[in-house]
Amino acid sequence: MRPDISIILVNYNAAEMLRACLESIRTTKGDLRVQTILVDNNSKDESLEVARRECPDIVLLAQKSNLGYVKANNVALPYATGEKLLLLNNDTVLLPGCLQLLCEYMDRHPEAGAISPQILNPDGTDQGVARSFPSLMSAVFGRRSVLSRWFPGNRWTKRYLIGLHHPGDEAFACEFLSTACLMMRTADARSFGGLDEEFRHYWVDAELCHRVIEMGRTVACVPRAKLLHFEGQGGSNKSWRRRVNSTLTFHRDAYLAYTKLHRLRGWHPRAWMTAALLAVRAGLLVAMQIVRPGKSTTSPAFRQSHASQKQA
Repeated sequence: MRPDISIILVNYNAAEMLRACLESIRTTKGDLRVQTILVDNNSKDESLEVARRECPDIVLLAQKSNLGYVKANNVALPYATGEKLLLLNNDTVLLPGCLQLLCEYMDRHPEAGAISPQILNPDGTDQGVARSFPSLMSAVFGRRSVLSRWFPGNRWTKRYLIGLHHPGDEAFACEFLSTACLMMRTADARSFGGLDEEFRHYWVDAELCHRVIEMGRTVACVPRAKLLHFEGQGGSNKSWRRRVNSTLTFHRDAYLAYTKLHRLRGWHPRAWMTAALLAVRAGLLVAMQIVRPGKSTTSPAFRQSHASQKQA
């Protein structure tokens, strides 16, 4: 029988995270028919063995090189046979009922083009990834901005980080969601040709949701469905060098998303201003990483939280 849902995972040297993610799929899927597809970007750890052990019927696409996040997702798309498609990060843990609630919402809302659960930090707080499309002020009042922490009620943060300011647990419309956990119909994903490969890793979800809205579909967060996201622990921040590369890639992709969504040419004043702001921000973050090169890349919070989930 055709699977209800195809789940695509991309992995690179993150066996511990992958094990917890696959276990959460297996233990929370209930009666759903789930196809799990893993694209492994030439891991050198025990990721492949973990995948086979945790999910014997997994569709395992082992690559001979690291394709990166975006291209790896597109490699998996032709293998998806489920009616629905879930892009899922390997550093996530699905909480009970998450998949069922997402599938039920999409079945009840044919107009829905892309949906996600409430994505939580390991401490249970909202990660702030249900957002409006980025504006110029998002570079200043963004999700991790000091100004957003100091002045959480400012109009730019409230306008951008919709999910953080949405009361209750009813589904709500937004403009873009995170591909850490994003569900859409497989047919729609194929009609788009997958993810935009101009992006290397980050902000590709903003461009994808923009295409969903342009085709007349809605984008929504379903807070009753929940998962934990151990952000940055899926293999992209395993070393100081990879952290620096991730920082630069994040800002490069942020510029690409802003100019694409607002249809700005490189010579446009707003494009230049955005590039300057992002360059300054990236430079400050890299400088901090140089000053603090020994900052831990492991996640004690992951081990503690996952242990408590298993006990529960």
